[in-house]
Amino acid sequence: MDLYKCLQGMKVVLIEDDQWIQNGLRMFFQYHGCELLGFENATLAKEMLRKERVDIILCDYWLPDMDGLTLLGQIRKQQPDAITILITAYPTADLRDRAVQMGFDDFIEKPLTVGKLEECLTALILKSPSAMGGSVS
Repeated sequence: MDLYKCLQGMKVVLIEDDQWIQNGLRMFFQYHGCELLGFENATLAKEMLRKERVDIILCDYWLPDMDGLTLLGQIRKQQPDAITILITAYPTADLRDRAVQMGFDDFIEKPLTVGKLEECLTALILKSPSAMGGSVS
């Protein structure tokens, strides 16, 4: 499966207050012909996520204005089909369990690498290609 071919045409959102991570991933996605919309806090992301449907939400746990679990709880009704991935530098079994209970599809520990992200996205897209509206070959 060509991950980036599948991601072309999908709307991917990254909610991450670390500008280095946000800018690096945005440039990497652009290099592969994909779009990644970045937000530095939950308030800005919520505004957009309440209005527009997205395919994938990558969300840091520690955000300046609320945690990623709370954010997902607030926008889940507007984004019921989006693949959701929680990113954290402070992984615990409790946080992982709560993320799964809240409906996150996966959990990535920082340091966030392109390899970890590609592996996670590939597995999730293969698991639910019909939800993504695309074909996986």
